[in-house]
Amino acid sequence: MTSPLHAAISGAASVGLGVGAALLFEGAGMPLPWMLGPLFLFAMLSLTGMGPTGRGKGLRLGLPVGLRVVFVPVIGVMIGARITPDIATEVARWWPSLLIVVPYMVVVQLINAAILRRLGGYDRPTAFFAASPGGLVEAVLIGEANGGNGPLMSMQHFARLTLSVSVIPLLLSLEMGQPVGVVPPDDSLASGIEGIFDVLLMAAAGVAGVYLGRGLHIPAAIMLGPLLLSAIIHATGMTEAQIPDALLKAAQLVIGTTLGARFAGPSTRDLLRGLGLAVLALGFSLSVALGLAVMTAGLGLAEAEVAFIAFAPGGLIEMGLIAIALDADPVFVATHHVMRIGLAVTIAPWLYRMLHARPRG
Repeated sequence: MTSPLHAAISGAASVGLGVGAALLFEGAGMPLPWMLGPLFLFAMLSLTGMGPTGRGKGLRLGLPVGLRVVFVPVIGVMIGARITPDIATEVARWWPSLLIVVPYMVVVQLINAAILRRLGGYDRPTAFFAASPGGLVEAVLIGEANGGNGPLMSMQHFARLTLSVSVIPLLLSLEMGQPVGVVPPDDSLASGIEGIFDVLLMAAAGVAGVYLGRGLHIPAAIMLGPLLLSAIIHATGMTEAQIPDALLKAAQLVIGTTLGARFAGPSTRDLLRGLGLAVLALGFSLSVALGLAVMTAGLGLAEAEVAFIAFAPGGLIEMGLIAIALDADPVFVATHHVMRIGLAVTIAPWLYRMLHARPRG
């Protein structure tokens, strides 16, 4: 059993190393340094046996998984804080791109399932639900209910998510000609919260939103619940406060660190195979997302970069955090990812049964 002193030393060392990696990436001009720096560092530590699940007797580095649960509602509040009173008009304009999410989700799911089935040798339910372009937890649970291999599906989704978080900022940096997601020290968010009322109001939105989301049994409840309540208090003009830059960096650090630590679970062979398959599947998914982003920009619904993040097959939490860091209309991005997760939870099981139902008699 890990002693409290050992856990405290490990946590302090992990935070220090994560901050160091973020500063190193920032100094090197890398995109989204406060997420990608810790992610790559702790991925390497996990692969060398120094991650939180390592078997050796040395110091186990990594942050508690529960800390991610604390910062996910913060991301929801951040996105909700970007909502203005004219949000209803904006959402009404987005219906064409929201409709596009339906065929996008179906095509990506079927092609990626074929990649995992034929090239990866996965069984049918595992390949199908591991190919889901969103809703990691929900897809794995539904896949297990249909006979899929839970650990294998989890690993494949993790590989997709990690590659998405790493590749998308790099692609956007190449497109824009400069590192994206590097927030200057004097960013206006740093002085966004004014007064104890605003602090208490946004904290209440985060805490109450978690309970609301869980009570309603919605996907990604601990993020969408706070997002909804934060949206309400900002859309109604109760507050115009924003989350300060320091908290944004802390959220990126925690998400990056906990993502990197997940490399400690699968065997090296399974992980390499999963990453290889994820490269192929992600390449196809991003190609489709790029085409849809250009189409969406042509319709005047959003800038191409914003639409690309909205259609990219990353997680709601991670893509939302990238959108916040890039100031890439996080509300537009989150709305489309919520739509995709909802489809993954509702349409995917029906589609699987329709395609693979066994004839009676």
